[in-house]
Amino acid sequence: MNSLKSLLKQNRVLVGMTTQHVCTPWLAKLWKHSGTDFVYVEYEHGFMNEAEMASFVLACRTEGLPVVAKVPECSRTHVAKLLECGVIGIQLPWTESREQIDRLVSYVKFPPLGIRAAAPGMGNCDYNLHTTGRELIDTGNRETVVLAHVETQTGIENLDAVLGNPHVDVLFLGMYDLSVSYGHPGEFSHPEVAAAVEKAIAAAKRHGKVPGMYVPSAQGAEPWIAKGMRFFETASEVDLIDSGARRIVSQFRALR
Repeated sequence: MNSLKSLLKQNRVLVGMTTQHVCTPWLAKLWKHSGTDFVYVEYEHGFMNEAEMASFVLACRTEGLPVVAKVPECSRTHVAKLLECGVIGIQLPWTESREQIDRLVSYVKFPPLGIRAAAPGMGNCDYNLHTTGRELIDTGNRETVVLAHVETQTGIENLDAVLGNPHVDVLFLGMYDLSVSYGHPGEFSHPEVAAAVEKAIAAAKRHGKVPGMYVPSAQGAEPWIAKGMRFFETASEVDLIDSGARRIVSQFRALR
């Protein structure tokens, strides 16, 4: 599996395809053929069971694709199961405080950095039953990625505190909820929302973190790339099925 941690250090734009509902292994192969850098699993809002997701994550790892997942809530159990099935990046929605991100880091990292329990021989080491305890811990603490998902005005106001944790790798902006928080739902270019994004990008640069966001297309990402955004989660299998189906049907309707 490619190292997401190493990719983040390459100072280039990274793009990850989103998985929202479909968790079958063939989708991992489609994402691999797309050339994506990583796969993002929408585990907060998506509908998938743990067994399906574990098989999908393992398939992604087999294809060399690191997986980031948004955890439904910051509980030790939720984080542990995602990590044990092979997810390498944990994204915490509604991040608003240093206490929240400190707790997440403690669940993601093994002692002495955190309180993650060792569970060798699972998806976290590709079911290699001969992985040593030292290798498991060293690799886990080195390669796991922490994403602070900021999507409220309070989160923006507390950026310096949140990003002060040295183990945060990515500052991710949840654009829709951020726009709702500022009272301008869906108006991503509204001056208040745009100003919040620019403030976030500046804070990420100040703290040496990688700034990221969701965009449905490269066109949507272009202006933000110019401002310093480097990590993008993009269209899901649901988005692509919908847009593809609409395009094909409209082409048929246009036939004379």
